[in-house]
Amino acid sequence: MTRSNCTVADTWPDNPARQTQAPEPASGAPGLSEPMLLARLVDSIETEYFFAALRDFINASVAIDNCVALVFAVDKPPLILHQWSPQEPNYFQMLYCQGAYVLDPFYRLCLEQHGGGAFLLDEIAPDSFNESDFYQTYYRKVQMIDEIGLLFPVDGKRVIHLSLGRRAKSEHYTPADAGRIRHIAPLLESLLKRHVRSRLEQWAAGEASQPAALPITGRWLAAYNVTSREAEIAAMVLRGHSNTSIGLTLNISIETVKVHRRNLYGKVRISSQAELFLLFINHILDAGEPAMQAVH
Repeated sequence: MTRSNCTVADTWPDNPARQTQAPEPASGAPGLSEPMLLARLVDSIETEYFFAALRDFINASVAIDNCVALVFAVDKPPLILHQWSPQEPNYFQMLYCQGAYVLDPFYRLCLEQHGGGAFLLDEIAPDSFNESDFYQTYYRKVQMIDEIGLLFPVDGKRVIHLSLGRRAKSEHYTPADAGRIRHIAPLLESLLKRHVRSRLEQWAAGEASQPAALPITGRWLAAYNVTSREAEIAAMVLRGHSNTSIGLTLNISIETVKVHRRNLYGKVRISSQAELFLLFINHILDAGEPAMQAVH
C-alpha cells in the first residue's frame, strides 16, 4: 500500500477557504474548536481524502505519528482500512498483516469483551508486554513507543480499531492526551462508521470466501504433541505475560508454570522465548493469509 505525503489541504478541490494548513495540536479541548477541520472531515466522507482529513482533525487535539484503521473480526483476519506511517520497510504489511496481529493486545481485547472505548496501551497490555518478543520485534521495528487504541463495535463479530501511535522521537501519551482523544471519540466513531459502511457491507458479503483467523493456541503446536495446558501457556507467553501473570490467570503456582514451559520448550526443541516467537512467526508466514486490503 502506498502512502501519499500530502494532506487534504494540498489535494482538496479548488476552494481557497479550505486550502489551509492543519493547525498545531491544541493544548486544550480539541478538534471541536476547529470548525474548518471538522467541516473538511465531514465533507470527505466516502472520498479518498477522508483519512488525511481524519489525521488533521485528530492532530488538532493530540499529536500523532502513526495512524492505522482496521476492522477486527472474531472469525477471520482483519480488514485493513488505512495505514499511515513513515516507517520503511513496511513491517506492518510484512509482519502484522501476515498473522502477528493475533498477538496485538487490542485484538485480544476485542476477542475477550467485544466492547468499545479508548485505551492507552499500558492499560490493556499484559504485565511483561514490553519485554515480549512481539513488542521487541514489531513495535521496536516500527519505532513505536506508545499507542492509543479506539475500539468501535460494529456488531457481535466485528470491531473497528483506530490505532494512534507515537514514535521514538515523541513523548509518551499523557492521561490528558487520552482524555482529549476520549472527548472526540464519539464523533470519530460516527464519522468513521459512515465512511466505511459500504466497505463493511462488501466485506460481509464475501464472508464465505474469506480465510479463518489464525488461532494462537491449538493446531500450530499439534505436531509437537504438546498438552492443552502447554499450548495455553505458550499463547500467554507470546502475548507478553510473565510467569507470575500466567500463574495468577490460570490459578497455578509459578513453579508449575516453569515446569510447563520447560516441558513445552523440550518438545518443540527450543531453549528460549525468542525461539518460541520465531517458531510462531514462521508458522503464520507458512500457513496464514494476509489481512484483506481496502481501497483507501
